Amino acid sequence: MQILIKVFVFIVLFMVIFSFLIFFMSIHPQKIITNLKPSDLGLKYEEVTFNSTDETKLSGWFLPINKTKSTIIVMHGYPADKANLLGIAEFLAKDFNVFLFDFRSFGKSEGKYTTAGYLERNDLLGAIEYLQKEKNITKIGLYGFSLGGAVALMTNHENVKAIVTDSAYAKLSHMVQHMYRIFFVLKYPLAYLTKLYGMLFLRINLDDASPVDNIKNIKMPILLIHAEKDSQIPISEAYLLHDANKKAELWIVENAEHGMTHSIDPKKYEKRVLEFFDGYIK
Repeated sequence: MQILIKVFVFIVLFMVIFSFLIFFMSIHPQKIITNLKPSDLGLKYEEVTFNSTDETKLSGWFLPINKTKSTIIVMHGYPADKANLLGIAEFLAKDFNVFLFDFRSFGKSEGKYTTAGYLERNDLLGAIEYLQKEKNITKIGLYGFSLGGAVALMTNHENVKAIVTDSAYAKLSHMVQHMYRIFFVLKYPLAYLTKLYGMLFLRINLDDASPVDNIKNIKMPILLIHAEKDSQIPISEAYLLHDANKKAELWIVENAEHGMTHSIDPKKYEKRVLEFFDGYIK
């Protein structure tokens, strides 16, 4: 009996300590600063700083063109930075102004930690307000990869006219469970503990980071892109999002892994995304 009690105590202590370490590392991932600028690709740009709606100072790039005021905000994934999506910005910049920025605690932006979507909504709202006040831009499309896609689907603003997401999650709580998937049944208490730490230390509820709940009320055009063989954000997340809003377009890229949807067939990808934005924000 004593042995069983000791084993139980050991398992509980392991779960508490291990889940806390994972929680801490998840909100403080290694900072990545990609050594690449728009000018390296022959793109003109302005380096800008602006504030999120909760006053976090953020770093951005504005890539202007003269033929339109329509602008695409491009948002990176976790853990990455704005330069990570310059390949996407390059083809979008043929027809639109492009605005890229680093989410809080990523790249060159300020911020003590990331919340993987919850507070990052304030970052996107800050970017939209910056474009309106400083550039007089009110016709905006959103392109978000992974984390960026989830943020796009959780942020409501009248200036946003269309949304394209690539590999967005449906619920942040699902991602926490997926992170612990190798622990089988123990993934549930580990995920619960992680959620508890979020409430205790960050005063946020992971359940509130839920694109699948917000997408139900989005009236604007949405294109959901997802990799068929995504091991980081399962394809089931894309189906959940589409089920919640049947008017959204769903494009599953066959044989693609996470982050590979564009590289599988760049011409097809770029054509479809450009045609989508051309139809709604030109």
